[in-house]
Amino acid sequence: MPESAIKLLLACSIESATAIESALRNHGARMLVHRVDHAQALRQALDSPDWHLVLSDLELADFSAADLLGILAEKGLDTPVIVIKETGAEEIAFRCLESGRCQFIRCTPAYLHSLPRLVATLLRQAEEEKARLLLETRLLESEERFIDVFDHTSDLIQCVAPDGSLSYTNRTWRTTMGYTEQEVQSLNLLDILHPDSTLCCQDRFSRLLHGETLSCIEFKFLTKSGETIYLAGDCGTIIKEGNAISTRGIFKNITDTIKAEEALKITEARYQALYENAPDIHCILSTSGEIVSINQTGARMLGYEVHELVGESAAKVIHPEDQRAVFACVAEAFQNPETKTGIEYRKIRKDGSILWVHQRTSLDPGDGPQRLLVVCRDITDKRYLEDKLAHQASHDALTNLLNRREFEKRLQQLLARDADPADRHMLCFLDLDQFKIINDTCGHIAGDELLRQVAALLTGLTRSRDTLARIGGDEFAVLMEHTSLEKALSFSEKIREAVAGFEFHWRSQRFTIGVSIGVIPIQIGHSVTDTLNLADMACYTAKKQGRNRVHAPLSEP
Repeated sequence: MPESAIKLLLACSIESATAIESALRNHGARMLVHRVDHAQALRQALDSPDWHLVLSDLELADFSAADLLGILAEKGLDTPVIVIKETGAEEIAFRCLESGRCQFIRCTPAYLHSLPRLVATLLRQAEEEKARLLLETRLLESEERFIDVFDHTSDLIQCVAPDGSLSYTNRTWRTTMGYTEQEVQSLNLLDILHPDSTLCCQDRFSRLLHGETLSCIEFKFLTKSGETIYLAGDCGTIIKEGNAISTRGIFKNITDTIKAEEALKITEARYQALYENAPDIHCILSTSGEIVSINQTGARMLGYEVHELVGESAAKVIHPEDQRAVFACVAEAFQNPETKTGIEYRKIRKDGSILWVHQRTSLDPGDGPQRLLVVCRDITDKRYLEDKLAHQASHDALTNLLNRREFEKRLQQLLARDADPADRHMLCFLDLDQFKIINDTCGHIAGDELLRQVAALLTGLTRSRDTLARIGGDEFAVLMEHTSLEKALSFSEKIREAVAGFEFHWRSQRFTIGVSIGVIPIQIGHSVTDTLNLADMACYTAKKQGRNRVHAPLSEP
């Protein structure tokens, strides 16, 4: 086939093909025509990419012009298409129109008369498109040569589109910022700007898009790993047909210089901050909890010299019971520095004494390893006062035992627990015998002293895990957890014997007393009032039966 021959593929009926070939006889160029009218034959024909033009009926037996366009797209062919709109559904015609790559004619003398000119136009356009693509290829090759030069410079070079996307970055830029070339394609200028530089860069970017050239500008970027990079350089605008299509920038990496200057400023600010708020304890902690620095006042408050604490773990001066909470607070301060929360805890001085402090923290403003600025204020007097008030609120002022309110609170907590059939708890209700006689005979001062001595006696007999309280004038109660009725009765008998053997001396007089004790098993789920009433009734029964005895109305289940 001569080189000048034009290959035409006719996807149409015999009638359409005959009319088209007749109309193209006067085209002036040699044509090689091949006709198909079934889908399989069409696909086989389109396996060849050499067709200059395709003419197709709108709809045939088992395919349509829309199917033809789909096959061309599937094979990546840009062959021009002329659709013969003679028969077929309008929906197919609309689909062809939407493709934007075909022309429409009717198979009538009026339309076919202009077919040679339409074919010539489409073929010319196809040749022009090939020429354009060839030119683009050559331009791309030229661009790649320039890119190779740019990639071997030590400067950071970038081009930013008007929408802020990065249209080009050189190898030095990507290496410094830590991104691959593929990752850069999805980046926007705002993605890499440091928050401190966002506003000024937005202003500069707007000015660049209006054609300005900016020289010797400085700003900060954030690398992929979060490191701050300081850049300085010049920016300009790429103009095409009077419009800014991109901005370009060429920068030097001045991070080391800036960091050296900032390190000096940070050191000065750090020392100023450490000593501004004396006499508080000021120190700097590393992420591992090591004391990096502490002020003289703080070391002196803890009983140490500065050199004895620097390099040591902060745990050295934190009470063991508070260390977990303190280090959790420190970890939270590193992770969420914007959360300004304080904590109160105990420090241990060198001599072993306690120092209560309120601690506040903030991140060290440096760009180096994360460190925490810690300020601790002495609140020892405040805590001792609070503890004293709390003790007074829960203890009897005369005997220093728990008072009725605190006892009922603990009893309520026990009653509210989930019932465990295998676990038993007992309540012993004690009422002193002959107390009123001593109180009336010798006076209230003597009565108070008797209660104090009895309280001391009971304290010595009670287990550390039991709860002993004074709940009335001469009434005491013992809450015995995790024990049997048998053991509670044995304990109560031991108390009865101790009180019976006790002698109270007041001036020249000696007195003996007794105690009536009621013992009941605690029923989980009952109210505090009902439980105490049952115990009181058991104690009353003991008195009624002759005093100085133990009574248990219920036996062990």
